[in-house]
Amino acid sequence: MDLARIVPYIGAVSCLVLAIVLSAPYLLVNSEAMLLGSYYGAGPVGIAGAVFLSLLGVVIFLSGERGQADPELIAGIMAVVGVVLFGMTVLWAVSITDTIVFSFPSEYSWIEYHPMLSAGTSAIVAATGGLYAWAVLR
Repeated sequence: MDLARIVPYIGAVSCLVLAIVLSAPYLLVNSEAMLLGSYYGAGPVGIAGAVFLSLLGVVIFLSGERGQADPELIAGIMAVVGVVLFGMTVLWAVSITDTIVFSFPSEYSWIEYHPMLSAGTSAIVAATGGLYAWAVLR
């Protein structure tokens, strides 16, 4: 099995899944704009940048595989982007106060688990970036 050919696709899918997971409250929670603003803006940097980086990660992962860029350069970039995404997501997840999370109506009680699910998904992106760097550089 050639990891250097398979991992970019896994990485692109994991970045896409992370973008969907991070965007889920915005797409599913209705009429709670103020709460969503507080939720997404929690912590020192918020989470909007991570949504952008995860979408950008899809393009970056696939550009190395399709020959549009040097795979070694792309592997290094995605290893760093993966760690940054993980750091941003964990920082955001631990910065959300209980007041914000439990202010949502009871039909959105799933939002209580969303920050940790987001952090777990970003860990997969970081691991995939590291695995891609290892596969290309070995």
